[in-house]
Amino acid sequence: MSDGSIHVETGGLSEFAGDVRFYAEEVDPLDVDRSKQSFSAGITFGTRNASLAVLAAKQDYAEALTNSLVNLTRFVEAARILAEAAEQVATDFQAVDDQSERSVNNINYMLTTATDQARVARHADVGTVRDPRNDLETP
Repeated sequence: MSDGSIHVETGGLSEFAGDVRFYAEEVDPLDVDRSKQSFSAGITFGTRNASLAVLAAKQDYAEALTNSLVNLTRFVEAARILAEAAEQVATDFQAVDDQSERSVNNINYMLTTATDQARVARHADVGTVRDPRNDLETP
């Protein structure tokens, strides 16, 4: 039977955040550095061919390479930001779950206590009192 509290499954979100963080901090930075090293010499093809077509191709290739490296760097940063957001969401949901559980437990405690006090107060009188709702005598 449910206790009435809300429970959000944060395990999957935390796992996702960990996976993305690992990718952003361990895998991709290595790929970015490796890519930058691989292309650090610049555009090396067509060095002995000064034709306009080769020069245009080298220029286009250099632009594409620069854009790719910038995009890869931005992707790593976006993955890091996403991991932080997912971790914070999981933490916040867990805090809400914990607060909800405490509130429900507190409400149950207050209602149980009030019911017990009302029952004691009802039985405090000596003699019997007729209960018209069920036509039973109560002590």
